[in-house]
Order: sequence, then structure tokens, then C-alpha cells
Amino acid sequence: MIKGNSYILIFSLLVFLIIVLVSTTPIIIKTLLVIITIGFLFPIIRKILFKDKFRKIKVAFYSSLTFTIGFFLISFLISMIEEQSFNLNRELFLFIIILLFYSLIGNFVYGLPVTLIAEFISMKFFNIRFWLSGLIHIGFGLGTYFIDPGFSIPAIICSIIFFALDEITKKHSTSY
Repeated sequence: MIKGNSYILIFSLLVFLIIVLVSTTPIIIKTLLVIITIGFLFPIIRKILFKDKFRKIKVAFYSSLTFTIGFFLISFLISMIEEQSFNLNRELFLFIIILLFYSLIGNFVYGLPVTLIAEFISMKFFNIRFWLSGLIHIGFGLGTYFIDPGFSIPAIICSIIFFALDEITKKHSTSY
């Protein structure tokens, strides 16, 4: 499982697990964080996450950024269509920062494991890999309805963005 000089990795994971376990975080999020943390102990998961210059991690970040910028642009366009003045006040700016923060959490805590599952399953079905991977990404996005229905629409949008960016970056990383 872990070989070589992995003391820093093990120590970091143990500190993170202790912080998560003693925090007041809801149990479902604690469970997800513990599973993800334990996943980092397996070289195959680290290899997938860190291959192609951290491609999956970049996709998670860019998905959050794209979702947040898209929300901002749609808000701007709606205000223009309704002929209202668009004012980027402190409350809207704070809301956009919070939206970015929540989408980052969702994409890193929920999206990265989903994309690993999608890649693992879809690699076995080469002929329909693209469609199966998309179905898994969107299916897990839909699955957030059962965790928190209020997050289901943003989660579905983020899962579509995540899938699209993952496929685009996958094609660019294999074409060089």
C-alpha cells in the first residue's frame, strides 16, 4: 500500500483525520472526507489524481471557477434583459465568493471521487467509454438530490462542467 519514505504523507493524513473527526462537521461530510483521506493511501488513486500534471485536480478547480463565472454572467445578463442596473455591491461579491467556496468543496470532496469511479468503470468499456463516463458524472450529480435537494441543480451543472472539462483536458493531454 504505502512504500518508501511516506512518513510525511501518513502524518499529514492522520492530522487531517483527527481534525475532521473532532470537528462539528455533519456526519455525512465527515464520512466522505475520511473515505477520501484513506483513498490517498492507495498509490493507484494518487497516480490517477496526480498524472498529467495534476489534471484531475486542475479540472476540479476550473469547474468551480467556470460555474461561478457562469453564475455571475447569467446574473449580469438577466439584469440587462430586465433593464435593471447591475450593481456589484458587497453582498453580491460576498455571495459569489461563497458560491465559489461551496463549488470548490463540492468538486474536490464529491467530484474528484466521482471522476475516479467514472474513469475506473468506463475504462473497461472502451467502445462506450465517453457516454458511460458522462452518465456516471451526471448520475452522481443527480444523486445529490437525495443528500440535499437544494444543491441538486448546481451539482448537476457542476457535474456536466466537470465532465466536459475532464474530457477536453484528457484529449489535450493525450494529443501531445
